[in-house]
Amino acid sequence: MKIKHYILGASAMFIAVAANAQEPAVAADTVAQEPVVADSTAQEPTVAVDSNFYIFLCFGQSNMEGQGSITAADRNVDERFLAMRTTTCDGDLYSWRKAVPPLARCGVGLGPVDYFGRLLIDSLAPYNPNIRIGVVDVAVAGCDIQLFETVNDADLKYQKTAADWMQGMIEAYGGRPYQRLVDAAREAQKSGVIKGILLHQGETNNGQETWPGRVAAIYDSLVSQLNLNPAEVPLLVGETVTSEVGGACGWHNNVVAQVPNVVKNAYVVSAKNLKGKSDNLHFTDNSYRVLGKRYAKQWMRSIGMTINELPDTVVEVEKTVCDKYTFNGKTYTKTQQVKKTDVLVNDQNKITVLNLTVNKSAKTKLDPVTVEGAYTWPVDGKTYTESQTLTYKTKTVNGCDSIVTCVLTVGTTAIGDELANERITLYPNPATDVLNISVPACAVGSGKIVIYTASGFEVFSSNFISELETIDVANWNSDVYIVQITDADGNLWTGKFVK
Repeated sequence: MKIKHYILGASAMFIAVAANAQEPAVAADTVAQEPVVADSTAQEPTVAVDSNFYIFLCFGQSNMEGQGSITAADRNVDERFLAMRTTTCDGDLYSWRKAVPPLARCGVGLGPVDYFGRLLIDSLAPYNPNIRIGVVDVAVAGCDIQLFETVNDADLKYQKTAADWMQGMIEAYGGRPYQRLVDAAREAQKSGVIKGILLHQGETNNGQETWPGRVAAIYDSLVSQLNLNPAEVPLLVGETVTSEVGGACGWHNNVVAQVPNVVKNAYVVSAKNLKGKSDNLHFTDNSYRVLGKRYAKQWMRSIGMTINELPDTVVEVEKTVCDKYTFNGKTYTKTQQVKKTDVLVNDQNKITVLNLTVNKSAKTKLDPVTVEGAYTWPVDGKTYTESQTLTYKTKTVNGCDSIVTCVLTVGTTAIGDELANERITLYPNPATDVLNISVPACAVGSGKIVIYTASGFEVFSSNFISELETIDVANWNSDVYIVQITDADGNLWTGKFVK
């Protein structure tokens, strides 16, 4: 089988088309009459049917009409991409105009149809310059699928019970959006050929198992009323914002997946990794652009084209933090590897691999101290005369906070005479191998010794069993150490030594 390779315009992808696959016709020897872009001052002339003018019908609810912000770049549209007016808010009904967003009706935003048409132009026009893309977009925010069901006037019955805020949208389409879609499609058939039907709907029918069958009935009705060949007009059904990115109606995608089982020529357009807005219902601006391109690629696959997707790009990031780190909306407190996938506007996955190291801050709570008059805290060398919680903050070797606290009570209770008046000796000071501590007899048996580093870490604790205690400090780190000695009554003596 002979393979031809083409470059997909701005998306920099390759398309391989089998020699016997259907390719867009190239009218090399004839000049096809192009659809006229209507303006507000001139009546559009009647045009002949152009087999190179590909028409796509689009319907659904808010994600189909478009809720994205429109930028200057979005308004820069190829002259060969056209949209039919399906309301009269900006011109004559059923007239063609350049497909500058919004496409469904006035007052809405950027949607998937915008970049669906752009990618088709970029992809097909290089080898068939006569190609034109025309879209017919009818969509109503928040609507149930019933609004497009006309059997037994189901759509009219729905309209009667629809919310007040929806009534104006429905009236913009003549009170019957489905019929407006059919009438617009018939007008479009006077100048071009219907090549596909795009649907994005289901949030209002989230998880309803009957939904695929109802979609199939609408598709069959369109095919019948417009005299279409279903084998040549695929139905493209888009997924809702997925559960993996927090979509409120992600479960409905299980229902969407069933549509190809009831419509032979139907395809599901994936929304994988496409982020939603904070309402978890609508796509972000970039997601609308990518979703539209996925509709286009799925349609091209349906006519026999093979698309080689761009490879993922992987970016590794090293991050060392203290205590916790927030990444992609989640907070992490342990050392681990975390991955995040973003979809670029060209539908290429950018995978960020975060190698996260989480170091812990040190928190040390020293024994409470009760004194009379004033207290010099050996940790910071400052003298305090009021009761309070003393706090000293330094940095650990890994750069995180080291916080030492001590509850100080300054009262009128006298310190025990024996402990206050007796001499307590630390020697040698500085110490190299051993530290000797000489204490008064009153501390023996009931007294306690606790030694801390200057940053507040406890390194030694013991009761006195003799008036001379010898402590092995040979393997201790070089530092300034704080010695606290208490007797049975809680009276405190504090000293320092250097190692």
